[in-house]
This record gives sequence, structure tokens and C-alpha cells, in this order.
Amino acid sequence: MSLLTLGIETSGFTGAIALRRNGVLLEAVSIDQVGRRHAQTLVSEVDILLRRHALTAKQLEAVAVSIGPGSFTGLRVGVVFAKTLAYATNCRLVAVDTFRAIALASPDDATEVFVVSDAQRGDLFVGHYVRDATESDNKIRRWTRSAEISIEPQEDWCARFSKLAESQPQIALSGIAAESLRTVFPSNVRILASEYCAPQASHITHLGEYQAEAGDLADYWTLEPFYLRRSASEEKAATVTQR
Repeated sequence: MSLLTLGIETSGFTGAIALRRNGVLLEAVSIDQVGRRHAQTLVSEVDILLRRHALTAKQLEAVAVSIGPGSFTGLRVGVVFAKTLAYATNCRLVAVDTFRAIALASPDDATEVFVVSDAQRGDLFVGHYVRDATESDNKIRRWTRSAEISIEPQEDWCARFSKLAESQPQIALSGIAAESLRTVFPSNVRILASEYCAPQASHITHLGEYQAEAGDLADYWTLEPFYLRRSASEEKAATVTQR
């Protein structure tokens, strides 16, 4: 079974949407940095994309959304839009691990990847993904997360990763924060090129299709972005309230 799937990626500095049908990517469209923060822009961009392929929202069979880690505002807008659209069209809703989508983009010779993004306040979001070499017929199924995504102090984690990479050279570093960390590590540490390090709507859509077909669905009412912790403004508001 192959579904008509819309993918929504708003976790980073740039956003995008993509459409996939019968296991084939139809098109991926970038959304500018300002526009991705407004649900109305997503509405118009999705409508334009569907019309370009002579489709309507009611024909969608799955809506896949990148749930983070990532931008608080971007994730919130993307998830709310995806929930509303999936409910309105009565189609499947799929929550996609943003870091897994990044791992999926890794070059074929990468077998183990740490995905990192900036968690602010001197911390990193860190996820560890491993490729299963036995799954040669299914690129998606090859990549699995080995443990829960965590928040790590950047300096401490970088020191640990440097030692790990020294003894295990097959390990690569990817993710939004990878490029900014390039000067921290010795030259023998493999940091993937920038084109592999950002989440792509095409991969969100591919993962969404796979998860929907496997019955791995999200609930319209309870799905929330994967934040790990509250934003700085939310923590500040909570502190004021407790006084």
C-alpha cells in the first residue's frame, strides 16, 4: 500500500513541505524563514502544491509532521497545522522524529551517526542513530535510534564524543549544530557535509508514509512537539508565577 502523503518540516531555520504518492516523491517546496512561522502561509503553500498536481486536501491519506527537536515556534506552528489538516480531512496523522529524518539523509557509507542541534544555554540536543546493514532493501528501516534523545552540556559532550570518534572512526556527526562544532574537533572526526545535516521535507514525507503503512500513527488531540524542555520565555513565566 502506498499513500498520498503530505510532509511538513518546520523545525529549523527554513521550512518545507513535500508530497509523495505511490512511493514516489512528487515535489518538495521550501518555505521562507518568516513565512514558516505563520499557519496561514502553510495553508496557502499546501493548497498551491496540491493544485499543481491536480489534487485536493480531501485526497490526502496521511499528513506527516516533523516534531523535533527544533525551533519552539516553528514546531508549534507545524504541528498545529498538521493536526488541524489531518482532522479536517479525516486522514492519518504521523509524528516524525526530526533527527531520524536527518540520519536518513546520511551518505551510504555512514553506519553510525550522532545528530546534534543547539539546545541553547550552552547545551546540545543529541540523538544516536545506527544503520542496520542487514536491511539492504529498505533504507528507512535501516536507521534506528539507539537511545532517547537527550540534552547534554556542549563542552562535556564534545569532549566525550572526540574520544569516542578517536576509537571508532566509523562514527559521524550530523545535524543543524554539526557545522558550528567543526572547529571544536580534530580533523580525524568525521562531520558530514552541510547538505546531509538539515531535515528535509522529502525525508519527513518518506518516513511518514512508512510509519502510516506500519500503523504508527499520532492522535489528533494529544500530539505535541518534542521539546524536551520549555522555552526560555516559558521558564521565565513559570518562575514569575511561582514567586
